[in-house]
Amino acid sequence: MARQTRSFARALLLDIVGVVLALGCALFAILVWQGAASTEESAQQKIDESLDRAIERLRILAAAAEMTVDSAARALYMSGTTGAGLRPALESSLSAFEQRPELSYLGIVLPADGEYGTLERTSTGEILLWLFPGTRPDDRFTRNFMLTENGFSLHEERSSDGYDPRTRPFYRAGVTAPAEGRWIASYRWILHFEEAGTTPLWGFSYVKALRDHDGRLLGVLDADFDIPALNRFLAGIAKDYDVRLQIVELGDAPRLLGGPQVGRVPLPVPEELAPLIASAAHSFTGKIQSGEERRWAAARRFELKGGSSWMVIASREASLIEAPLRRQLYQVGGMGLAMGLGLVLISVRLARRFGQPLTALERSVAAIGRTDAETVPIITPAAGGFRETQLLEEALSRMAAAIRDREGKLAANTAKLLQAQEQQMASLALKGAIFDSTDTAIFSLDDSLTIIEWNAAAETLFGAARRQVLGRSIQEVVSFPGGPADWAAILATTDTGMFRFLGARGAFDAELRIIALHQDGQAIRTLIINDISARKMAEQHLRHLATHDELTGLPNRNLLQERLEQAIAHAGRTGRLLALLFLDLDRFKVVNDAYGHPFGDAVLKAAGQQLVALVRDGDTVARHGGDEFLILLTGLHTPADADAVARAITETLRQPLVVQGREIHLSGSVGMSMFPHDGTTAEALISSSDIAMYRAKSLGRNMYQEFTHEMKEETQQRVKLETCLHGAVAAGQLQLVYQPKVSLASGTIIGCEALLRWQHPELGMVPPSRFIPVAEDSGLIMPISDWVLRTACLQAKAWSAAGLPAATMAVNISARQILRHDVAEWALGILDETGLAPDLLELELTESLIAQDVDKVTATFGRLKNAGVKLSIDDFGTGYSSLSYLKHFPVDTLKIDQSFVRNMLTEPGDAAIVRAVIVLAHNLRFKVIAEGVETAEHCRLLCEQRCDEIQGYYISKPVPAGEFETMLRNGVQLPVCRA
Repeated sequence: MARQTRSFARALLLDIVGVVLALGCALFAILVWQGAASTEESAQQKIDESLDRAIERLRILAAAAEMTVDSAARALYMSGTTGAGLRPALESSLSAFEQRPELSYLGIVLPADGEYGTLERTSTGEILLWLFPGTRPDDRFTRNFMLTENGFSLHEERSSDGYDPRTRPFYRAGVTAPAEGRWIASYRWILHFEEAGTTPLWGFSYVKALRDHDGRLLGVLDADFDIPALNRFLAGIAKDYDVRLQIVELGDAPRLLGGPQVGRVPLPVPEELAPLIASAAHSFTGKIQSGEERRWAAARRFELKGGSSWMVIASREASLIEAPLRRQLYQVGGMGLAMGLGLVLISVRLARRFGQPLTALERSVAAIGRTDAETVPIITPAAGGFRETQLLEEALSRMAAAIRDREGKLAANTAKLLQAQEQQMASLALKGAIFDSTDTAIFSLDDSLTIIEWNAAAETLFGAARRQVLGRSIQEVVSFPGGPADWAAILATTDTGMFRFLGARGAFDAELRIIALHQDGQAIRTLIINDISARKMAEQHLRHLATHDELTGLPNRNLLQERLEQAIAHAGRTGRLLALLFLDLDRFKVVNDAYGHPFGDAVLKAAGQQLVALVRDGDTVARHGGDEFLILLTGLHTPADADAVARAITETLRQPLVVQGREIHLSGSVGMSMFPHDGTTAEALISSSDIAMYRAKSLGRNMYQEFTHEMKEETQQRVKLETCLHGAVAAGQLQLVYQPKVSLASGTIIGCEALLRWQHPELGMVPPSRFIPVAEDSGLIMPISDWVLRTACLQAKAWSAAGLPAATMAVNISARQILRHDVAEWALGILDETGLAPDLLELELTESLIAQDVDKVTATFGRLKNAGVKLSIDDFGTGYSSLSYLKHFPVDTLKIDQSFVRNMLTEPGDAAIVRAVIVLAHNLRFKVIAEGVETAEHCRLLCEQRCDEIQGYYISKPVPAGEFETMLRNGVQLPVCRA
């Protein structure tokens, strides 16, 4: 009996399934390997980027702390390096301290007695100001002040615990620190007035010594972070970048300062971080073992100013394959499984198609064979053969040898041809699927530039369907925006070329590559085209942002500088003129403060549009910054052309401007410089127009001024004057003189006015009218005024202590002081410091100063008046305040301006003003003093008008303290008239 053989269909099916499984397993292994490799590379890159960003944030934090200390140093220098200056200096530094919520403390130590003032941010976010007396014998109390809406108010006062900051590590480090300061290692802090059992607190500090020009130590400043504050900062960074951040302080005994597990005290360095710390390398990226998990870690050394170093470590969990790649792997596996099932179904179909005809043929041949059984040789089936092929061989053996051989060869050739055709069809189908699935336009041309391939992306890009373009010349389908495409230049591209084509949505920029090959002896060129219009637009936008102002869209200072340099070069060649206008919007700050910054931005946009409309197309309007604009006018024939534009700008800005339905009123101050008269470089022209603009402002604003070389000289003199004024107090160049005030009722001296004089070794005697405005603009008026008031009060106290007749000391107050600082607290503090009785001090304020902020002046006057300080309004009659304000001001005296007094003998109008002021003052129960009294006739008329006091050269010129003391001691009865 013949052995049962395998079915051909089943064998074919099993072979195909085996091949599919083998290929699927191989593909899956490759994808897993590739995914793991990609995950490792991506993880290294991400952890490095996260660490770099974290270190940059730490560097910014350190720089902010150093800037805060520098700000406090300037405030201390301005307030005076004494115990009385600690609180003003810290209050001046409050805004900088508030801007850095990570800072725990900002302190100042004075070396003489160890007095210590510090700003503290508590764990609840409150801000306290501490004042420690150090070793001062006259003050043994520690005070703290809490920040409220009205400033610092006394919160607690306790007996001092003997704390001397000069014994602390931060002070010793600050004394020996270089001029730029240094960071010191972490140390245990002293917690003042804390309850017993409180967990110790550690922190680290940035310290800096403040010294004078001779190198003498004036104070030591420190900015401190406690470890909980550092870890709150690190937690925010770690959350932003999805990492675990740790900081190890390097040194002889490394400590873990930062990390999720660190509390108030540093911890020992974990074992997994020890190899990183022990390594001499400054950076590390790789995997580490943290407990039972593997983590990616990156470490970098972070150098702090002064030699301290940290090791900053960022880490995250290491996975074999990242989640996005896992999802992609699942998708590819699903697709492979679907394709495998499809191939199995196809193989089943093929097996049936091949098996059924063979079976039928076998039956037919078997029937024929049975008719001639004797001539049919008996063939033993080959071992391992298929049952169907065995039956076919037995049937064919009965046929003629020639027919059997011919049909066998024909069948073999047919099978090969069918297999080749099927493979070719499968290859073409795969190629077509890839060809049409890409977003890149691809088409192929033959030697005659006829289109033979055209994918779906090309249909979309050029708006031409495949069936419409195949067989046509490419010159008929694709063109340039201006006409036919230059295909000779296109096909000559050897690498990547840039061209501009006309597509379905208009012209676009394209990146083109060509692949050339030969097929059946014919050259085929395949063109690959990427639409890069979006990338080009992005690049153009970036270039625009680099050269234009983001708010107004106008050219910025960089583009203006470039155009100005080009215009200067062109004007130098052609001999034509050019002008540069520097515009500053007057009163813009008032608008900005009143309506908010968004509305202010809208005003700047509208103003910029107005300026563009006033100039020619070839001119440039640029935003210089803030509310300042630069206008470049080129190709001018005469300076009058620039004058006309400047006049048009000022007149236009005078008109009401409607923004967001609101009508506002602005004006502009314009400075103008001309090439080549006022400068031959861009910097010179900008500087000249800037100087001219400030001259326009000083002359009353709302006008334009042409630059002159005298302006430049005045500016240079002003800068020189400011430079010299910086060291005037320390050099002892400032001095006070005193001009007596006389009562017309008694003829005796009842007080004096302290007047400031500056004797410079090179400039000589500089009048106050020259250096006081400079001091106000530069901010030097505060330390100068502090010196003046303290010196005057000390002198008045000395006269009082010597038993001389009581004499009121009058001191002028600057507008900058009363508008920017708490004058009442300042003046009362100096009175307390010097010991002068408040009723012997009289503060003089100008009428125009009062009009600038009536509410603040009224509140300040009330506090000073309640303390007993006398108040007077100086230069009355020259300001612009309303007379209705006078009845609300608690002043004692009105001081008639000397311009009216001097001319009252010859000008009836001035005499009438003097009489009116005296009557007004007396009706309001104010005293009246007339300054500028130079003759006996002046004195007589003022007596007739019942003036109370006089001051002027008729009595005495301003004299040094010694001469005025002699006048008081001798009881001089000055020659005054009696009414």
